[in-house]
Amino acid sequence: MYSPRQKILWFAFNTRIFIILLQAVFNAVIPDHDANVFISPEDPTLRKTSADSIIEKIFGGLKRWDGQYFIHISQYGYTYENCLAFFPLFPLIVRHLANLINSVSSSFLNYHSNLLVSATLINIVFFIKSADVLHRLSLRVLKSESKAYKSVILYCVNPASIFFVAPYSESLFAFMSFYTMLKCTEPETLRFANIDMITAIPVGFSMITRSNGSLNLGFIFYTSFKNTIEKTIPEIMYKYRTLKNKIIIPALMLPLLTSALALFMTTIVAIMPFVLVQAYNYFKFCIVTENTLPEFLLNSEFVLPGNAESPWCNKTLPVSYSYIQSHYWNVGLFKYYQIKQLPNFILALPVLVLILYNCLSYVKNNIRLFLRLGLKDNISYFGYTTKISCRPKQYSKGFGTNDPVYFVYVVHVMFLTIFSIMFVHIQVTTRLLASASPVLYWICSNKINVGPTPTSDQNTINEHFRRIGMGKRIPSHHLSIANLEGVDNMYSKWKTFIITRRMPDLQSRFIQCYFIGYVVTGTVLFCNFLPWT
Repeated sequence: MYSPRQKILWFAFNTRIFIILLQAVFNAVIPDHDANVFISPEDPTLRKTSADSIIEKIFGGLKRWDGQYFIHISQYGYTYENCLAFFPLFPLIVRHLANLINSVSSSFLNYHSNLLVSATLINIVFFIKSADVLHRLSLRVLKSESKAYKSVILYCVNPASIFFVAPYSESLFAFMSFYTMLKCTEPETLRFANIDMITAIPVGFSMITRSNGSLNLGFIFYTSFKNTIEKTIPEIMYKYRTLKNKIIIPALMLPLLTSALALFMTTIVAIMPFVLVQAYNYFKFCIVTENTLPEFLLNSEFVLPGNAESPWCNKTLPVSYSYIQSHYWNVGLFKYYQIKQLPNFILALPVLVLILYNCLSYVKNNIRLFLRLGLKDNISYFGYTTKISCRPKQYSKGFGTNDPVYFVYVVHVMFLTIFSIMFVHIQVTTRLLASASPVLYWICSNKINVGPTPTSDQNTINEHFRRIGMGKRIPSHHLSIANLEGVDNMYSKWKTFIITRRMPDLQSRFIQCYFIGYVVTGTVLFCNFLPWT
């Protein structure tokens, strides 16, 4: 029998293999659509062997849409200005692993094939790691073994799953984002620092993985603010009240100074990678230099390095991203609102409705909690308890019922959702939210009801453990997941409730069909250059 964590890790791995096989089959069966998008130039000197042809048949369907950019950057670097829309951490990791693989396989695989294999392996590893981190985060936030488990199983078949396997940065970004959130739930490492300064590392990496990684800084700021208000200041006030020698009053402010210094240092470390990337972009594209690109990469349609002709180079803060998005992808306020884009709005509608409806319900049901910015409703000052709100209402079935711990996650995902509706290409919303926030999975785990099976009732499970002589050694939380899944599923590496169970109500069936349907449909469309999220 597998433990819940083992079940999660195996299911995460098996879903990756399933998606790879599914895209390989349909990429071979269905001819590719001519999408008229960027295709990375091919090196005419690159040799191709029969092994390269096999790699192309197995993984070729993953190299679609923006995957072309990521593989191109990994292979040739930032050769064109429009490539700056894609941040460098993922291509950099892919290149280094490909170099390592190439040192062993160069005799039978060319470098391009090694890049494709490298990108796939990296995404499999980081997806499994992100599922593990999401499980730990969900246990702390949801305080429910079954809900945490259901959340991660749903994450493994999330509606944007193909982007977590293809050469995209979603898996890496999800890992960095979830790990940031996890670190912000831990007790501070330094006394009075109010934050774990190691959190700066995943935040910094997330900022050079995707553009919305900068929002992860908000978790650091909020954690520091919350701990200062709820812990540091009350402790200072208590010491002041009990102080006999008033001459050391200035020393009482030392914890605040330490917290401010720790926050400043953490922020500097977090933003440093982003600053270095922007400096690199500026010197590469905004300083006149001689072009050294090989002839097959020279393309008059794109701005090449060293031209120093782009408008963003002359800005006070020469950050390229917003200009690139606006100039090459027409990203801007309501610019995507066109009749011809209606199918893309329909594709994004389920995730928008799920998140907005439930988050707005959380705000409505916890309005006083929002007004006090998610702080506790009583904080002790000078030894006296100060009530910030009246007695809270109870909503037993609502998402995040009267729980302050959800506040920062709800604010984060609502900002991302509203920003996506207003600015970005709306079909991107599904994968953006699926990789940046756990809230979608928490909402659905709260709403999905798993129907009983003959092997899932508690008496059957207890009898099973007694029969095999393991009852005393099985942790209680393993029993709760066994009760959810049933004994048969707990012995399988791939069987889970989302696949094998018939849901008892319409809401649960909708969630099941939405997740599984988008996995299959999205994979089939994506691998043939057909529009998807």
